[in-house]
Amino acid sequence: MELVAIILVIAAVAAAEVLIFGKYALKGIYYSASVNKAEVYEGETLELTEVVENRRFVALPWIKTELSASRWLAFSRKDSAAQTSGGDNTFIPGVFSLKPRSKCTRVRKIRCMKRGVFSFDDTVVTATDMLGLVRVSRGFKVGISITVLPVGADGENAVLSFNEPVGEILVRRFINEDPFMIAGSREYTGREPLNRINWKYTAVTGKLMAMNNEFTTSRNTLILMNMQRKGVVPVTSADIRDTEAFIKLSVRLMWESIDSGCGFAFATNGGNANGTATGFVKTAEQCEGVLRMLAQLSDSCSFDFGSFLHALNYGSFTDVIILTPYIDDEMTLFAKELESRDKAAVFYTTGNIPENTDAQILHARKFSYTFNAGYAEGTQ
Repeated sequence: MELVAIILVIAAVAAAEVLIFGKYALKGIYYSASVNKAEVYEGETLELTEVVENRRFVALPWIKTELSASRWLAFSRKDSAAQTSGGDNTFIPGVFSLKPRSKCTRVRKIRCMKRGVFSFDDTVVTATDMLGLVRVSRGFKVGISITVLPVGADGENAVLSFNEPVGEILVRRFINEDPFMIAGSREYTGREPLNRINWKYTAVTGKLMAMNNEFTTSRNTLILMNMQRKGVVPVTSADIRDTEAFIKLSVRLMWESIDSGCGFAFATNGGNANGTATGFVKTAEQCEGVLRMLAQLSDSCSFDFGSFLHALNYGSFTDVIILTPYIDDEMTLFAKELESRDKAAVFYTTGNIPENTDAQILHARKFSYTFNAGYAEGTQ
């Protein structure tokens, strides 16, 4: 009888423990997460700080968190030992042990592998009693958003310099000389203001010499990116690897334009039903705004590139750079049309360059970009 009583007491205690733990296990348990940077460039590292707090007077010996994150946010090797959800998300586990009225903080390092806008939407917190008889789970909203800006392609010799001429281009120039463009000296005529006198050359020659200033021209470039796959009806998106490579090339061209003092605009037939375009960009701050737009650009495309080319206004541009997976007859005719309007067109393609074309009109260069192993596997 004593044995039976002991068994009944143990069973009652276990049942009470299961009922009480199941009802109050996560009462007074709070979870929060934050990142030290909300905007980074591809390849940069940020820190995710997780805090689990126990506001009760009872210890919690074992508690597990499971954070849902994009697979393009690379955690450390010990953190990434997690299953993949079958899509673009992974679950990052964490185990904590909390004393009464205490909190535990964990900092994880994350490397941002790919451009885009990524979020940590929610975390599942699971608690288990000391006997392992009951498990209680609860979801916590996190609401963290991270913007990963694209970086430019590096080590690519095919990129055109903005100081390199492309054919003969008629450009407008200012009537007055540029006072900051000094090209030697000339003899003083008396019409130049005194602040234009070159005293160094005056001392050398023994007579008054004035600075000789040059004229400057304004070179504006339109960067066009084709996100359409060749020969597929209806219009279908290009290979994601081509799109990502062209985005990197676009970023490099943008920064080279800014560094050279030139203005640019960017447009693509993807992202939205009517394509995506920016305004005219001349400053680094404006260029960063374009990078944020590219971070959010989807790989969808439903606008025919030929129709897209003829829908744009090229009046204020001297150069048109076209990034495309292929070059067809319609694009070749388009290059000839631009040539007749005293504008230069340059093609960068991951496909084949047509052989039977006039090299003086069709300026085309082969472009390729090698992704790292993890990136390449994910974009297939």
